[in-house]
Amino acid sequence: MGKIWFFFLAGLCLAPICLFAEQHGLPLVRMDTPSAVECPSGMRKIHQGFLLNPRDKLFGIHFIDNRNGWIVGADGLILMTADGGKSWNRYTISEEIFNDIFFIGEKGWIVGESGLIMHTDDGGKHWLRQPSNVAMSLMRVFFLDRSKGFIVGADGTILRTVDGGSSWKTVDFDWISRLPMDLLDAGILSINLYDIFFNNETSGWIVGDSGTILHSEDGGKQWRIVHIGLLPPLFSISFVNAKEGWAVGQNGFSVKTEDGGKIWKKVVIEKENSLFKIRFCNNYGVIVGDHGTIIETSDGGKTWDKAATDLHPPYPWFVDAWIIPSDSAAVWSVGRAIILKTGIIPKE
Repeated sequence: MGKIWFFFLAGLCLAPICLFAEQHGLPLVRMDTPSAVECPSGMRKIHQGFLLNPRDKLFGIHFIDNRNGWIVGADGLILMTADGGKSWNRYTISEEIFNDIFFIGEKGWIVGESGLIMHTDDGGKHWLRQPSNVAMSLMRVFFLDRSKGFIVGADGTILRTVDGGSSWKTVDFDWISRLPMDLLDAGILSINLYDIFFNNETSGWIVGDSGTILHSEDGGKQWRIVHIGLLPPLFSISFVNAKEGWAVGQNGFSVKTEDGGKIWKKVVIEKENSLFKIRFCNNYGVIVGDHGTIIETSDGGKTWDKAATDLHPPYPWFVDAWIIPSDSAAVWSVGRAIILKTGIIPKE
């Protein structure tokens, strides 16, 4: 069994994993230049994670390898580690909300509110805006390679690039003609989209409000609805292999497919808490969500169990997680004022 690091994004501020005995987190001064997050003397480390300023909200995480990782959040917050999460450098490059970040090599992209797209081609030393030509909040970004990428967001927004983001084009999708009548009668005219995932270069998946699941079989050029209705939102989707996949969402609403997405059936993984992200690495999978929820599987989803942590009330929410598959693999989770590393991944 090799260790797996979980980086979970919770809704707190990224300050060191240290606490004063009488203080819930270390407030960090906003800075326009990088600032290393250290553990000052007189503080104690919190096992498995970093507690931040309670006002910090972390929304997206991405690791390039087992040492270099990035986290983004509210108020233009960017955190970067070059030592596997032992320490983090803090940046602030705007006042806007950053929802997600994605890297391929030295090239990276950040998406956020009001159609914001930021891009770096030098490993994050410099960031420039890319035109999105939309004003909606952008929630998730996913790249197949250095050229082909996708972004999903509010009001059914799907953006696609084939030139590394130099130009982004809206993928046409006529929601009005495709939505079921029960949704149209309820006044629902478009769907907010929250996550995008590709099994391979051709097979892609998107989830959103009303239990929506979209599928593409041509590398994201066209999408079709495979699951939708008067249902809770689905916030994240992931596949363990070409046939078996899961989508998770509000108040524990979860669905599963065993035939490559043709049929989706409701499953019970969590009965109460909202689930915000699901990801797999081989047969190891992790789900994170509200009230400090972290759920793991080591058998491809046949069984799920809540992970043991050192968290205490009030519990943070975790909105994103990243699995690092290596001999000392880790799952990092982020959310409200916390970065957490935990988990074990079985060797194949």
